Amino acid sequence: MGYINTNNVINEFLNFLRNSDILSVSTRGVTTVTDSNTAAGGAETFTLDNSNAKNIRWVKDNGVALTYGTDYTLNLDSAQVIISKVLTLGHTITISNDYGAGDHIYPDFARPDLNISSFPRIGFGIFGLTTEKGGFGNVNRSSWRFQVNVYGTSEKSTNQYIDTLREKVIAAQTSLYYINYMYPKNRLDLGMMEKSKGKDKIYILGLECETRNNYEIN
Repeated sequence: MGYINTNNVINEFLNFLRNSDILSVSTRGVTTVTDSNTAAGGAETFTLDNSNAKNIRWVKDNGVALTYGTDYTLNLDSAQVIISKVLTLGHTITISNDYGAGDHIYPDFARPDLNISSFPRIGFGIFGLTTEKGGFGNVNRSSWRFQVNVYGTSEKSTNQYIDTLREKVIAAQTSLYYINYMYPKNRLDLGMMEKSKGKDKIYILGLECETRNNYEIN
């Protein structure tokens, strides 16, 4: 892999969180659909039926799952799936995706002025990148650090969300493309936000995650 692209890392992690069903599709306010296309042959870009797609769950070529990063990439700003694999003329390309007017999972942290209806919610940010020499020649090995915040409307549900998040991160340890060897580090108790003059409370828990051995070979 060449130089690390921060936006690629953020977009893949966002897609991973939305696919993980830590918050249900009904809680997120999205709908899961499957688009069907016919391959013209060669590498192709497919525009999704819904322009407000939030995440891609899977892409299949005649029923065979394609691999993110290796076979295809995403441009959700344009609601597109870019397939680099050479497709066979006439093959059916199916794309499972979630779409909706909004979401409850974002690559940023929740503002304190959000209405209670905006919760539960998940947000994340990158707070560190460390690089060291990774071998002979122009080879570097980098480690990313994320913080994922979970905002829940009760202490019990917030604990359940953070536990599920931790399980999903462990299960996906080596399965992502731009993010290599991901694991959880620290659980953080971030207190509460009061809404509606203290009648409603938002409980906040954080999970620090680290990724190691992301190689840049140039």
